[in-house]
Amino acid sequence: MDYIESVKWLENRNIPLGEFTTDNIKALLDIFDRPQDKLKIIHITGTNGKGSVASFITNALIENNYSVGKFTSPYITNIREEIEVNRDIISEEEFAKIASKVRKEVEGLDKKKIFVSGFEILTSIAYIYFARKNLDFAVMEVGMGGRVDATNVMAKSIPVFCHIALDHANILGDTLEKIAREKGGIIKENSHVFSYPQAGEARLELKKISREKSSSFSEFSLEEVEIISSNEFGNKFNFRDYKDVEISLIGDHQAFNAALSLMVLDYLKEDYKLDEEKIKDGLKKAENIGRTECLSRDPLIVVDGSHNLDSIEGIEKSIKKFNYNKLILGFSLLKDKDHKHILEKIEGLADKIVLTEIDNDRFTDLASLEKEFKEISSKEIFAIKDREEAVEKTLELAGEGDMILWCGSLYLIKDIRKIILEKISWIKNKPLDDDSRGLFIKSPKGEYVCPK
Repeated sequence: MDYIESVKWLENRNIPLGEFTTDNIKALLDIFDRPQDKLKIIHITGTNGKGSVASFITNALIENNYSVGKFTSPYITNIREEIEVNRDIISEEEFAKIASKVRKEVEGLDKKKIFVSGFEILTSIAYIYFARKNLDFAVMEVGMGGRVDATNVMAKSIPVFCHIALDHANILGDTLEKIAREKGGIIKENSHVFSYPQAGEARLELKKISREKSSSFSEFSLEEVEIISSNEFGNKFNFRDYKDVEISLIGDHQAFNAALSLMVLDYLKEDYKLDEEKIKDGLKKAENIGRTECLSRDPLIVVDGSHNLDSIEGIEKSIKKFNYNKLILGFSLLKDKDHKHILEKIEGLADKIVLTEIDNDRFTDLASLEKEFKEISSKEIFAIKDREEAVEKTLELAGEGDMILWCGSLYLIKDIRKIILEKISWIKNKPLDDDSRGLFIKSPKGEYVCPK
C-alpha cells in the first residue's frame, strides 16, 4: 500500500462492535514482539489537558537532548501528526511501510475473529515506529478513558492524570468516581503516579487505586502555582522551586497543566540529569494546535477544541485575558455532549452566534442546534450548514476591535482552522511590518500564526 491507500484503509476500517477490551490490540502487538515494552512510557490520561501536558513534557525532554516520541489524538490537519519523533511527524513512506505490514497481520487476525479497530491500528503503528527508533521516551496520550484504551497495553509506565471531569458519561460512567476508576486503569504495579488537583471523588479513587497497585501518588495544589501574568500571549508563573516559568499556551489552566508536567520532569530530573533552564526552554516552546490557538490578531481570531462543560469553562476564563469589544461566536457540538449546560455557558460569552454542522457521524443537525440556542437566547443567531460560508459570516460580523471565537469540538476545529488559514494565507507574501496584519509570523511547522 502507498500512503493514500493506507490512510483510506485505516479510516474505513469497520469492525463488529463488541465489548471494550485491550485483548485484540495486544494480540496484534504480540506478533510484532511487544514493541510497547521496549519503551520508557509516560502515559497521560484525563478529561482535559492531555495534549498540552504531552507537549510540555515532550519539549522539555527534547531540549535536554533526549529522543522522544509523542502520540496524541485526534489530529487537526493530518493523521500523521498524531505520531511524532523529536517534533517531526512520521513520514508518508514510513507510515505506509508499517501500515502495510500491520494490515497483513490484521487480516490474519480477522480470520480468527480477532478484530482490531482503526484507532488500535494507529496506536500499533506508533508503538512499532517508536520501538524501531530506539527512543529514550515515548509520551502516549490516552484516546478515551484509560483502562481499556488502546494505548494501555504496556507492562510499565509513568501514569499522569490531567484534570478529570464529566465527559463520555455513556461509556466511562456518570460520576467522577466511575470516570476516575476507568482512567485509573492505566496505573500499573509499583508505579509513580502524578496527578492534577482533582475533585474529591476523583482524587479519592485515584489514591485508592494507587494504594492497591503499591504505587506512590504525587499531586500539587492550585495555590502552589503563583501566576505572575496571564494574557493573550501566554503565562508566566512560579511553581515550587521553578521561578519565572514562561509558556506560550493561553489561559490560567495551562499554567496548572505546566505545573503537572514539572512534577513529572522533577521526578526524572536526577536520574536523567535534566537541566532546569532547558526544562523551562522546553515548556516555552510547547504548542498545542487547536487549543485556545490564536490564528490572527487583526481581526482577532481564536480557535479552541473545547467540547465539554469543563473545557468550555476553561475557555471562558481564558478569553477574559483578551482585549476585544464584541465576541462573535462560531460554534457546533456533537450530539452526545451535555448540550444544556454547555450551551448556557457558551451563550453567555457571545454577542452574536454563528452555528454550523460538524463533519462527523455524531454531529448535531443544524436545525436542532439552532432550536436549542433560541430556547435560551435572544441574541442574533445565524445557522449556516456550509462551514466555509459560516466562517465568512463570522468575518463579516466582526467589526474593528471584535474577537471571533470558534469552539465546540476538535472535529469542528479541524475544518474551521484550515478554512481560516486559507483565507488569511495571502499574508505569507507580505512583509511583517506591512500594516497591522503583518503581526502574523511563520511557525516552526510552516504555518502563519500570531506571535507569542
